Amino acid sequence: MEFYYNSNMAIHTEWKCPACGALLAMEDVNMAADMVLCRSCNKISKFSEIVQEERDEEILDSIPRRMSVTKTARGLEITYKKPKGAGLFLLMFSIFWNSVICVALFEVMREMSCENLFGLLFLIPFVLVGAGTFAGAFYVLFGRMTLILTPGRGELFRGVGNLGRRQQFLLEKGSRISIEASSMRRNDEVLDKIVVGVPDGKTFEFGTGIEEVEAQQYVAALLRKMRG
Repeated sequence: MEFYYNSNMAIHTEWKCPACGALLAMEDVNMAADMVLCRSCNKISKFSEIVQEERDEEILDSIPRRMSVTKTARGLEITYKKPKGAGLFLLMFSIFWNSVICVALFEVMREMSCENLFGLLFLIPFVLVGAGTFAGAFYVLFGRMTLILTPGRGELFRGVGNLGRRQQFLLEKGSRISIEASSMRRNDEVLDKIVVGVPDGKTFEFGTGIEEVEAQQYVAALLRKMRG
């Protein structure tokens, strides 16, 4: 296998072999094949993964805002809370919307008749919209996304207090963990998601609700670090 040196990589010369920890020489890097040869143990590794691990260490140096990381008896617990601004806007909108709907319902039910029955049925979708916006405001203001990580395993919780949905997934050694574009959009902007490769060949995807790029990168770096 032919290895060559790329002068653009000269700014960083202390890459270490993941197998034996020996320093890697840049002349042993094959950028085209994304491989690097360790002369100490003769192991060939993916150079992009070594670079990614180095970058992950820099990302994990500081915890992003609206995120907390604590060690618990269950494992490493990472909690993210959405910004309150959107929740306050939804709350004010839902109060206004539901006030109007309540007045309309009161007027329809005060003079209940066969003719007004259609009006009552007509208002049902508007009542549902009001309930949905109030629930959305409550979740944004008081909800959380929490990851509990142990080596090789993860659990994702999304909800309010202890009421919500829990999903468990595996973090296999060497599994692909990346940030990719999702099918969801907000204000004509494509939202990114965190993608975790799982043993059955499928993927576990989440994180479109994390608004900050730094927070998504932090979670992805932690997931790569906790692979079993």
